Order: sequence, then C-alpha cells, then structure tokens
Amino acid sequence: MPKPIDELVRMHDIETLYELMAEDEDWMIQLDAAEGLVKLNDRRGYEFLLSASQSEDEEVRDVAREILADPAMRDMKAQMDAEFARERQVHFDVAKKRLQKGARVFRYKMVYLPAGEIMSEDPLSQGFDVPALDDLGLEGWEVVNMLPRRSAVLVGSMDDHFVGAYFLLKREVHADEAAELQK
Repeated sequence: MPKPIDELVRMHDIETLYELMAEDEDWMIQLDAAEGLVKLNDRRGYEFLLSASQSEDEEVRDVAREILADPAMRDMKAQMDAEFARERQVHFDVAKKRLQKGARVFRYKMVYLPAGEIMSEDPLSQGFDVPALDDLGLEGWEVVNMLPRRSAVLVGSMDDHFVGAYFLLKREVHADEAAELQK
C-alpha cells in the first residue's frame, strides 16, 4: 500500500479514503484506498474489492483478488461477516415483531436469467412461458423490475446484444411464515 494511503489509515481518515476509492482515476489508488477502508472496518471497501475481483479488466481483477487473499483481509472479512450477521438478526427480530402486530413485511431477491431462458421463437405471437419466473411466481414472488444485461459483440464496438436479465423479485411474508424469515 502506498505511503499516503498508509498515512490516511493511520489517521483513521475514512472520508478521504472513501473519496479516493470512489473518485480517483487510477484504479490502483482505488483498490489501495478500498484496502485501507477494510483495515478500518469499513464494509464499503470490502464490497468495492469484491466488485473489482469480478472486473472485466484482468489486471484489476488479479490485484483485487490478491488483496482479498491476504490473511489479514480474510480475518477482517470474518469479523465484518459476524457483525453483519448480528445486524441482520436484529432486522429479523424487528420483522417478526412487525408481523405479530399485523404490519406488512417483504422479502426481496435478485435473480439472473440468461436470454435463452427468457426468449425463444414465437412465430404465432402468442407469447411464451418463462418457467423459472413462473415457478417463482407460484412461490409468491412478484417481479417488480427487470434490468437487461447486454454484451458487446466486438471489443470496442457500439454493437451489443441482449444476453440475459436481472429480475428484482418481491414477496410478502405472512405472520404464519415468521419462522421462515431467516431462510
């Protein structure tokens, strides 16, 4: 980690580290700032590194994965995961109380479906089934939004094609399902 980033970590300057992570034009500075945030127990840095580890740029991906593989980083992840689990439990407990009082509680999830599962030839224009979404609908999940995913046909090309979609789903939890909240 560069000396200026180390100094920001030593001073616990979370705001500056976050600005560098979010706005610096140099991806290496961004990753170093994210690592510094994780050292200060700021989950945003870890989430940034996770996202970077999935980058299309192989060099960015490799450096992010190298940072995430560090034993100190794994320890931080375990600590943050435990804190997240405690916070999540509080949310579940509050939701259960809301259900007991007759208030509404919802679950959300995002699913990805490749284009082949969504679209097919429909020569008669009668529509077509989407079995994966149909199955989720039968379980009580409702599609509330869809985000198409596109991919460039050629590198640097303006041409892109539909490769699939992310579906945001919502399902109301009923009072008799309170025990299932944590699933």
